[in-house]
Amino acid sequence: MFSRLSSSAARSTRLLLSNSEWSLQSVRPVSFKAVPWKKHFENWEKANALYNSPERDRVNFPDPVQPERHPPVRLGFIPDSWFQAFYEKTGVTGPYVFGVGALTFLLSKEYWVMDHGYVEFLSFWLAMAYLIKKVGPLYKPAAEKYMTDYEKANWTDPIAQAKTEAKEVIAEAEKAIWQQDAQKMLFEAKKENVQLQLEAIYRQRLHEVQQKVKKRLDYQIEKQNAQRRFEQDHMVSWIVNNVVKSITPQQEKDSIKQCIGTLKGLAVKA
Repeated sequence: MFSRLSSSAARSTRLLLSNSEWSLQSVRPVSFKAVPWKKHFENWEKANALYNSPERDRVNFPDPVQPERHPPVRLGFIPDSWFQAFYEKTGVTGPYVFGVGALTFLLSKEYWVMDHGYVEFLSFWLAMAYLIKKVGPLYKPAAEKYMTDYEKANWTDPIAQAKTEAKEVIAEAEKAIWQQDAQKMLFEAKKENVQLQLEAIYRQRLHEVQQKVKKRLDYQIEKQNAQRRFEQDHMVSWIVNNVVKSITPQQEKDSIKQCIGTLKGLAVKA
């Protein structure tokens, strides 16, 4: 009977471990990029409304934290919390009296029958105690390393990766928002640049028109000046020619003599 109990306990232990392994595998975090960002926002709003509600009592119901070590035990396998629960009702000796009484009840009522297989039951637990005391410290570093690697691969690294990806998404969103806000400023700057270019072209064309008008006006002035000079030259030439034609040879001789006399008079005075 005890062999069947020990085998059933071993099967229950293996089943419990397999179920816990399946549950851990089933809640493995999903990559941030595997789900669309809208779905992430919906899940985040639901989780935030559920776990970060203003009505939540964080004092009596704090966030659960996975302990690094198992709770303290008595006699190697009985949780200490059971003893603490008995202390409030029965005192210090209550848990031990209850254990001995329960064992006596099971043996007296033959619910726990000691047959020839009882030796196997004792030998099994003695072997387990020996292995725990001797082999346990040797296996402890490997088990801790396995649990550390398992926690890192299935909890710490995915959370860190999710935080990194979330920061990247936030940075990209902030950059996109900044670019969207800067587009207005950039549009205004481009608009001002276009207006400055139009103003420069307008002023350049005004300058070109002024130069062309000035050239045409200068042409008209030069034309009038040329016409006036031509008329003056023509008038002077006509007058001089007519005057020269009106002078006779005798008047020319008299004029020359008068000029010579005037020069002589001026020389004597000098």
